[in-house]
Amino acid sequence: MRNVFVRGAVSGAAAGLATSLAAYFFLEPTLDAAIALEGPSDGGGPVGRETQKLLGMPLGFVFAGLALGLLFAFAYRVLPSRTEPWQRSLGLAAGGFAALALIPALRYPANPPGVGDPETIAGRTSGYLLAVALGVLVVTGSYGAVRALRARGVSAPVRQSAVVVLAVLVVAVGFALLPDNTDPVGAPAALVWEFRIRSLGLLVLLYAVLGATFGALSLRAQPAGAASRSAELLV
Repeated sequence: MRNVFVRGAVSGAAAGLATSLAAYFFLEPTLDAAIALEGPSDGGGPVGRETQKLLGMPLGFVFAGLALGLLFAFAYRVLPSRTEPWQRSLGLAAGGFAALALIPALRYPANPPGVGDPETIAGRTSGYLLAVALGVLVVTGSYGAVRALRARGVSAPVRQSAVVVLAVLVVAVGFALLPDNTDPVGAPAALVWEFRIRSLGLLVLLYAVLGATFGALSLRAQPAGAASRSAELLV
């Protein structure tokens, strides 16, 4: 698979499928408990829960993984790097997780169904998108700062420490400026935090499988000589 976008699509689909399987066993029970708190259903919904679990959820994760994989492949292609494909893929996956998942989740953690006022959904969505923009700004800015300091000959401990401190400060200021979510949380705290932790864990799995699969496929796509040198570096 020498085409970077084919590798991205395959890796994204694999990551989405793995995440949907994990979600079925680890997140769906929490979702069912949250839905049960809303009261009995009249059964008039267009799609039943079992159909959502067995068909809707896997398809949703796979298509989301495909889109994420193509975005990952684009970033892999355009961002300059001298590292080997495996390290580069894992680093890019870690950066994507921090920008698109971790930083937004720290400011606006996920909530189970039934939490949040429907009338405030527009404001909550805009706040979350601003948090994603903040995450992208922090991660890309940190990447650029590390490269600039390296070009100036700054030692690794100094440049890495400086970038981490600056990134934390920017995130703290950004969090303070972002609007608060003032909607009451009516669900039990244990259920809410279980949902949040498991949701974040699924995102860790999504990006880990994406980075590892893309890295492995990229190693296989290298010419024989380059692939053997990369394999030696991994030992």
